[in-house]
Amino acid sequence: MECVHFNLRESLSRQLQHYPKDITEEITTLEISFNIDGLPIFKSSKAHLWPILCAIHLNPVRVFPVTLTLGPSKPSNLDFVEDAIKDIQELLDNGLEGKQVKIKCVVCDAPGRAMVKKIKQFSGYYGCDKCTQRGLWVSGRVTYPDVDNLTLHTNETYRTEMARREKDDDVSLSPFVRLPLDMVNQFPIDYMHQACLGVTKKMITEWMRGERNVRMSAGQINQVSQRLLSLRKAIPSCFARKPRGLENIDRWKATELRQFAVYTGKIVLKGILADELYDHFMAFSVALSLLLSPNLAVEHNSYSSELMTYFVAKTKELYGDHFMVYNVHSMLHVPAEAMNFGTLDACSAFPFENFLGKLKRLIRSGSQPLVQVAKR
Repeated sequence: MECVHFNLRESLSRQLQHYPKDITEEITTLEISFNIDGLPIFKSSKAHLWPILCAIHLNPVRVFPVTLTLGPSKPSNLDFVEDAIKDIQELLDNGLEGKQVKIKCVVCDAPGRAMVKKIKQFSGYYGCDKCTQRGLWVSGRVTYPDVDNLTLHTNETYRTEMARREKDDDVSLSPFVRLPLDMVNQFPIDYMHQACLGVTKKMITEWMRGERNVRMSAGQINQVSQRLLSLRKAIPSCFARKPRGLENIDRWKATELRQFAVYTGKIVLKGILADELYDHFMAFSVALSLLLSPNLAVEHNSYSSELMTYFVAKTKELYGDHFMVYNVHSMLHVPAEAMNFGTLDACSAFPFENFLGKLKRLIRSGSQPLVQVAKR
């Protein structure tokens, strides 16, 4: 794999110059977060860009690359993060321009978290990195049927288990264990991948193509699509995209699914979707809306948790055992993430995904794509 590393201290100093001086001079602690994800760059090849991105948590959030790695597939090891780990440790020890540097979180999707933490993938029997529940094999997939009395992982249990595996099974540790990180709480569940692209899209797909007892008719699907299109003129410019019809559901982006889950879904489904399914969706929508609000996420966290618990428990009854996959199960842990970070948007992958799109647009030919991105 080809790799280009940018010195983190120099990059941070350069990025801070984009903020007004009165903001940068006032702060004594600089919060940063990181993201590791794969980005396919060509449709005709398997070449993937694996950048390590850093975000500065000031207003507005600024994202920039720390390391760029290009290879034919997913990395087979974590050697490409070593330079970044050294730079992070140096910043934590010495600070930056008189400011203390603090890591807020490391944001990844579920496969990325498993790779970075060197734990089982979400499709395994012990695939949840937040609790110890053992999954069940149902209809060709691992499901998580338990809702209550879950035993949670902690930083101590993670580090103890990894130390045991290193000793007994000769498994190498994640480079991130060398940093003063909470290896459970500072690796949050990303609601963009798991609530929007995961749960919301799965429910819509089930209403369109699922079993007869939950499927809408062709006329009802068309009616919901017409309602969505009629809302286009009412969507303000602060939203990235206007609503599209359900016939395009396979091409909906995460922002469209978030818009549906939080804003438009409760309007366009009312009176069309079966009452029991609509009430179930509303529990999810209201809980997600609360957890995305900086003013309400902490104050009404326990209520959001109750709604999510009801949502997950009712899912099994309405959609069947096969629907209780990892993404649905992870909704039980989402309220705790909002409690830890103040809101789900404070620990989401949305800013990083926007920057990945910018990186991809820097590649203009198939010749030396990594050099193109690094130089531009």
